[in-house]
Amino acid sequence: MRMNSFSAFWAGLIALISLSFAGFSASALPHDSGHARVELISDHVSVVPGQTVRAALVLELDDHWHVYWKNAGDSGLPTEIIWDDTSGVTAGEFNWPAPFPQPLDILMNYGYEDELILPFDLVIPEDAVGSVTMSGLATFLICADICIPEDAPIRLDLWISDTPELNTDRAEVFQRVDAQLPMAFEGDAAIDRSSDPWKLSIESDIVRAAFEADIANVRFFPTDHQILHPPEQPVSIGPNGITLELQSSGRSRVPDNIEGVLVVEDIDANRIAFDLTAPVGDVIAGTSGTALAGGASSPSSSAPPLSFSGLLAILGGALLGGIILNLMPCVLPVLFIKARSILSLAGSNEMGEVRAHGLFYTAGVITCFLGFGVILVALRSAGESAGLGFQLQYPIVIAGLSLLMFILGLNMLGWFSFGSSLMGVGSNLAERGGHQGAFFTGLLAAFVGAPCIGPFLGAAVGAAVNQPLHIVLLVFFTLGLGMALPFLLVSLVPGIAKYLPKPGGWMERLKQFFAFPLFLTAIWLLWVLANQSGADAVALVGLVAVGLTFAIWLLKTSPEKGTGRKVSLGVALVVTLVSLIIPAQMLMGPVGNYAQAGSAGGAHAGYDGEWSPQTVADLRAEGQGVFVDFTASWCVTCQVNKRTTLFGDRVQNALDDQNVSLLIADWTSRDDQIAEELARHGRAGVPLYLYYAPGADEPAVLPQILSPSIVIDTISQ
Repeated sequence: MRMNSFSAFWAGLIALISLSFAGFSASALPHDSGHARVELISDHVSVVPGQTVRAALVLELDDHWHVYWKNAGDSGLPTEIIWDDTSGVTAGEFNWPAPFPQPLDILMNYGYEDELILPFDLVIPEDAVGSVTMSGLATFLICADICIPEDAPIRLDLWISDTPELNTDRAEVFQRVDAQLPMAFEGDAAIDRSSDPWKLSIESDIVRAAFEADIANVRFFPTDHQILHPPEQPVSIGPNGITLELQSSGRSRVPDNIEGVLVVEDIDANRIAFDLTAPVGDVIAGTSGTALAGGASSPSSSAPPLSFSGLLAILGGALLGGIILNLMPCVLPVLFIKARSILSLAGSNEMGEVRAHGLFYTAGVITCFLGFGVILVALRSAGESAGLGFQLQYPIVIAGLSLLMFILGLNMLGWFSFGSSLMGVGSNLAERGGHQGAFFTGLLAAFVGAPCIGPFLGAAVGAAVNQPLHIVLLVFFTLGLGMALPFLLVSLVPGIAKYLPKPGGWMERLKQFFAFPLFLTAIWLLWVLANQSGADAVALVGLVAVGLTFAIWLLKTSPEKGTGRKVSLGVALVVTLVSLIIPAQMLMGPVGNYAQAGSAGGAHAGYDGEWSPQTVADLRAEGQGVFVDFTASWCVTCQVNKRTTLFGDRVQNALDDQNVSLLIADWTSRDDQIAEELARHGRAGVPLYLYYAPGADEPAVLPQILSPSIVIDTISQ
């Protein structure tokens, strides 16, 4: 709520009077970042020179929003403070409370809801006089159904006196977080990596005693990415301790130890946590035997069962997302072509045929989406990371879609015709197989629309794709129904047809107009292909387009009957096959696997080279800062960040001034090394932005949505 100027005046006057009597406060007023109230507090209001006191960053979160632990898991970013002024005060590292699992689709993240308190030590300078000030910016990624990078200014003022004075008003906050901090581990631990799953064995009287309670959950939260985060961690109990089974992430190089936090939770949600470091070794005797019923605390790699209301919400999102899909540039022209056939029959005695066309068209759309659902489930089961746009990482698919858009555009301009009731599946289907034509038009509309991910679509598919097969198919059925719904309603409800515009010359002109969105879609796909596979791949697609156009010209200009027609058909067939087969083989071979250095925007001025771990190491050895842009040409957020921030003069000048090299890691095509680096930093995809400051052990991870000030402030610290 905003205060008017009169209220603001009195609030400021009261604050000034308070300061005059009390010196300084131990914290500023909480700042509302949008979805959290953020405050920096201390356990003292006055301190003596050389004293070590405790401070804490406090985040009070909105309902249903969460922030992340120091290891965010499969995705996310931890909270951090960017200091502006410390008056010489030394700030220690955060002491992180024990995290909670935050499952999302097939991912497992680690974080906190409701509140996060991050205590840390402050060392007051020996020569401090008068007062000291700590000010800066708290930055964090906060998520619900969406993730938003937020920040808040923070400030802490401490009075320097001869006698320290405790901040009794904040004592309860520190007591609350102390109960959430992991305990020091007393005992022995070992990680056995001789087989998968790994065995983490723990011999400890305290840990073993904790299992005497009614245990609901047990989980080991690693501080790095040696293990997969989503899988269950089965537990067995022995007379001297416990053993957990952990699934290896498959990394080729891992540290000698595994570190993390072990959390044991009872049925009343009481938790006890231990800081744990386990060196490599055999399973400790007496730490296994009886499997703990229900002790595999983490959600499995399958998503938890959906409630009825949750399923309804997902289905609603799928239905709405499917409807909106009709407005995408690559789908709307196809929808118009089918609607054109309805307009010509609207109000006639052939409404039965219109209804049949509507049903067959709907069946075609739904069949295509059910096929997508089955493919995605199969890919996920095989361990692939795939979404509805997974085909965009395959050059042959992008090339085929681009050619399809080009040919359909020519058709809509009237340069050739496959038949009045079908767009692109053959004249026989159009003439005698009208119902078949409607079915295959539905297939085509859904297939063409698949790359055009619209609102509500990603959330619905993401929430459902790791559910059991029947749930996945139900969601994809609803998605297809939503896409087919406008055409289906017009065909099934005669009353709607009365309000449709009358057929006329305007229809042909509108049809020709819709050719241009198809051409633009083809150009966008070619741009993706160029970033993915280089200029040679684009040239191949151009040759195929010329060959197909030549084949169409032969058919247009050939005699309707006789030997000339047969010869033209034969030549057109040969040209078509040669145009398709040879480039297709090349796109699936070396050309298709080649990604130009600096693609996905890397050819623009401002990039200093292509990312590799060795390049980063070499530049850092020379004393340079290194900024790495993990990107892809099909990543919209990546392209926006380039144009609004990374390519801007302010950022480019700052990079030059600070001697920072800007490297690109292009994930437009599959790259296992980039995927491994993304996972190491808790990301399942792009964008990811890392800044390696000279002399720093680990890079700073920037928000996914950049601004010039964020980048400049980061590299200027």
